[in-house]
Parts: sequence; C-alpha cells; structure tokens
Amino acid sequence: MPHYKLTYFDVRARGECIRMMFAIGGVPLEEKRVQLQDWEGLIKSKATPFDALPMLEVDGVKIAQTLAILRFIARETSFAGHDTITSALADSLADQYADFVMAWMPWHMVNVGFAPGDKDALYDSIYVPARAKHLPYFEAALKNSTTGWFANTAELTHADVFIASGLEWLMALDKNADTIFAEFPLLGAHSKKFFAHPKLQKYLAERPDARF
Repeated sequence: MPHYKLTYFDVRARGECIRMMFAIGGVPLEEKRVQLQDWEGLIKSKATPFDALPMLEVDGVKIAQTLAILRFIARETSFAGHDTITSALADSLADQYADFVMAWMPWHMVNVGFAPGDKDALYDSIYVPARAKHLPYFEAALKNSTTGWFANTAELTHADVFIASGLEWLMALDKNADTIFAEFPLLGAHSKKFFAHPKLQKYLAERPDARF
C-alpha cells in the first residue's frame, strides 16, 4: 500500500472531507497539521504545488486541490461510483457544492477575522442569497434518490462525503445554524445518515476539536 501524507491547517474546513474519506476507506493516513503562523514560511519554501492547501503526498508525489484528492482516494477505495456515469453524477454534485462554497467565501473570510469588513452585512448580502440559490439543488438530488445517497448509489460516494462535511463546516460558521435544515429536511436526514455511517465512527470519536 502506498504511504499517504496529508498536509493541511489545524482546522476541519477543506481538509475534513479528505480525512473522512480515508477513514471510510479504511486507509492509514499520516497528517501534518500546519499552524497559521507557519504558513508564510511554507509558501516561501515552495513546498506545495500551487501555494495552497490541502496537499496529499502519495509515496512522495504531491497532489493538490481538495476535490482532486478526494476523488483520487474515493477511486482507490471504490467509493467513486460503480460506473462512469454514476461517478460523473457524483462529480457534478461535488463540483456544484464547491461553487456554493466559493459563493459564500467572501463572507467567511470576514466572519472568521481573516479579512476586514462588516460580517453581518455580508451575511445578508452574500451568504444568505448563496444558500437560498444552492441548497435547493442538493435537496432536489436527494428527492430523486431512492437510497438516501446523492448519486442514488447503494453505498455513499465522494459527493456524500464532500457535501456532508461541507455542511458540517457551514453549521460551525452560521449564526443561525439551527435553522439551516428547516427548509431542507432531506439534507438534514442525509447529514444524520452520513454521520451515523459505521466506518466513520472511530474517526469521529477520536478527531480533535476545531473552531471550524
């Protein structure tokens, strides 16, 4: 088996879906958790392909970009869909959720103190409209599923991991998190189904606390 090493910040955010995918796949993962104060030095050393994290090293080969890493390990562990059409469907759902994340990122950067601005104004002008636009897409996908998984598969795919972990991240940020699933009950049911997955329980019990 190859040696896998994940380098990411000491938060959940974009790295958590990768950690969860490794846990579900039953594959050992070495982690290097980078502190924010050490990030500038890591950039100067040109240690990452695109001056960004997360980064996965597979026997020393560096792979960047969250979804590329997630899809890679999903394929390696047979959680990428049982055929090319199913895999493409899962990819499309994950890509759409990534678009959603990028839509609310300007609010997030201010909300957590990484950029100046009025976080309450941005919540109303950026985050709320993004949520109203994008979450119905995922609710509709679940409505069309007979299995409770996004790509209508018997077992979860990387789309389920990416979206469920992404919503957990969002729940940690949204000041009105307790109302998110009120309009999207199928998303709420999916979240419960995902976090009850038997292959995830050991990881969830042992993972460190994080702000988001």
